[in-house]
Amino acid sequence: MRQATLLITMFAALTSTAAPTITDIMESLDGMDCFNGHARFTVSLPQLTDDVVYDIDMTQHKMPADTLSGYGYLIDWTLTGREEPVKGFSAYFTGNHYRYSGERLQEYHIDYDPIPFVPALTGSKRNKGVHLNAQFVNILPFSVADELRRMVSDSAYTVVFHPDTLVSGRRVSVVSSVMRLNGSVAMEAEYVFSHEGNMPVRIRLENNPGAVSEQSVAVDYSNVEVSSRCPEMSEQYLMELYPTVFERFRQSNFRIENLPGSRLPGFALPTTTGERYSRRSGDAFRGPTVLVLLEAGSGFTPQVVSAVRDAVDGLPYPADAIWAFADNNVDAIEAVIPGLRPGEHVLMSAGPLVRDCGAASLPAVIITKADGVVADVLIGFNKDLASDVIQKMALLK
Repeated sequence: MRQATLLITMFAALTSTAAPTITDIMESLDGMDCFNGHARFTVSLPQLTDDVVYDIDMTQHKMPADTLSGYGYLIDWTLTGREEPVKGFSAYFTGNHYRYSGERLQEYHIDYDPIPFVPALTGSKRNKGVHLNAQFVNILPFSVADELRRMVSDSAYTVVFHPDTLVSGRRVSVVSSVMRLNGSVAMEAEYVFSHEGNMPVRIRLENNPGAVSEQSVAVDYSNVEVSSRCPEMSEQYLMELYPTVFERFRQSNFRIENLPGSRLPGFALPTTTGERYSRRSGDAFRGPTVLVLLEAGSGFTPQVVSAVRDAVDGLPYPADAIWAFADNNVDAIEAVIPGLRPGEHVLMSAGPLVRDCGAASLPAVIITKADGVVADVLIGFNKDLASDVIQKMALLK
């Protein structure tokens, strides 16, 4: 009898524990100093026989002084189900973002170009910045907290909260939501959190349910650990974790900021008219030349083109301009380069040149002497770009 009484007392104490609120869950997801966990990320599409499955190891650490995010992270992912698994990673810390995928290492550094990190409206969607749009960032705890806040404050969502229920015999909290656009269901979501620390257990998303474009996403968390301290993130730390990536896919092992004083790399790229523009590293130009690395779809590209053209017009000598677009959409390129002018060359598919120049982000303006040696580099767009180009190029004659 005494043992039975004890068991009843223990059960009553367990079940009387106050269930968390959605605010409690969001604060827990935001509040931890260091989070480590594993997730299996599964994508199911009606037109695919097999699911697409990723195994993900992730770390999130709090950085209160960081105004861009407030958090640093490392996401290491593997695409499974193939003879040779495909691997990649994304990392962010104190204004530095790295992402590796498809044998390409991309780098973004706010000290060199803040524009990619700045939130902006792109059409009807809000771009959070390059560091928050990386693959799988949305399953990190702080991103899940942001998504919960968005759902409960957006009238497009109907949210139902189950603070205390059982899933597979485990006490959990469940947030279910339905998003409707123009009267149709655009997404159904379910977020499951443990009662031990309000940590994520499972996420289920149904995008465009019932439509041809239907997509199901399942995220199952495991090996979740919370601690008071994460390893200090730095470039050196990443280089030690991924030595082969940095040795093989960090082009020329330098950044574009180190290019002045070196010869411009050689390249052979197609023009928008179907021809090919080629030069070797040792080749000279007919005079001082400005090489502009850019993307046709970037919001600042028209302003960059206008500023550089104004600068060339303002020089006391004739100078050439080479517009090298990383993309290959001829219509989009020609839309931002209206009417080819004397001394101009428009190139596309310039990704290899962007990497060889060490450009982590675009646009980038490379000012080159007639002998092919780089004199200076300007990164990003600002309202003084035209005068900056004039000032630096005027010194070359």
